[in-house]
Amino acid sequence: MNLSHFKTIALLSICLPVASLSAQCEFIVEDIDFFDSTRLLTSKPVPIGFLIPSMYETIKGPRLIDEAQAMFSFTESAREDSINSFFLTLLAEEYDFLSIESDQNVLLALEDSTVVGLLNFPDRGTFNPKTNMRLYQHTCVVPIDILYRLSFSKIIMIRIEYENKKKTIALSNDQQKELQKIFRCVGERAGLFKDKP
Repeated sequence: MNLSHFKTIALLSICLPVASLSAQCEFIVEDIDFFDSTRLLTSKPVPIGFLIPSMYETIKGPRLIDEAQAMFSFTESAREDSINSFFLTLLAEEYDFLSIESDQNVLLALEDSTVVGLLNFPDRGTFNPKTNMRLYQHTCVVPIDILYRLSFSKIIMIRIEYENKKKTIALSNDQQKELQKIFRCVGERAGLFKDKP
């Protein structure tokens, strides 16, 4: 399993309608690769932040879009050289060309007043014709100890630190609950949690 698989899944997900998760866990991918037996779980995307005007104009004005979306994934493989880990992917629309390097530059502010930094992969964004904006994918590795914390303490804000810009995404109460829910759902399906926390 490599980063291109996650980028493909993330790009496909923006074409899917985003709905609230029901009481049952919903996944856009839950599969085992036929060739290398890699197991992949990916939650449905959850909208986060506010609605913002896109650069795509309609008769009634700019099309409104979600400020960002979040997905949570797990990969597991029997091969020793494969990635076995949890990943938080943030899909963020930006008006300008930005760049972000590999570093702990995605920060999560938790309801217990602590801040957690996540290591992400570099990205330069891709043009999204549905918004006339650049879509950035911030794929972050989530260590197991952090996942346990996220399953108990909700995320209230997310900060993305680009090279020349800082973006802060505030989450509503419902968004905080939905995001915490996908952490628990993927963790449970991956066998990390024997019972719901």
